[in-house]
Amino acid sequence: GRKFTMEKNLTTGSVLKSILYFSLPYLLSYFLQTLYGMADLFIIGQFEDISSITAVSIGSQVMHMITVMIVGLAMGATVNIGQAIGAGNKKKAAKDIGNTVTLFMLAIVGAAGLLFFIKPIVGMMSTPQEAVHETVIYLTICFLGIPFITAYNIISSIFRGIGDSKSPMYFIAAACAIN
Repeated sequence: GRKFTMEKNLTTGSVLKSILYFSLPYLLSYFLQTLYGMADLFIIGQFEDISSITAVSIGSQVMHMITVMIVGLAMGATVNIGQAIGAGNKKKAAKDIGNTVTLFMLAIVGAAGLLFFIKPIVGMMSTPQEAVHETVIYLTICFLGIPFITAYNIISSIFRGIGDSKSPMYFIAAACAIN
């Protein structure tokens, strides 16, 4: 029988085809990830007042900054895993995957720290007084979601590191639709 593998060899065949095959789902995944804040803002704009819109706008800025940091770390993991896979070094790939999973544990600690410092964060963002309460509520919900955002990015970095950029795109598309 044929052995099923998710690993895709990107070192053979047409360079342009390999780059397009890998990068288009990758780019679409990050575009879909940016839609989260926009979707929240659109929905709140339809039903709530200006203080709620301000809260989501400020909260989205904070979450965008955090997400960019998580995505950057995940990209580094993708590169490390991809290099190990490309070199045929399964032991190093497994170690890199283990280190990437450790990042998830740190994200849980980081999310707890953000929850602890939520009021100073809201203050640093120069939040208008009438929107402080809603911003704290919105950011609390968002900060509770950080482990899930991190988990998605870590799992995606592992998939991308082994050459599969489509599975993460399908996952984030489903998450966007659910959101």
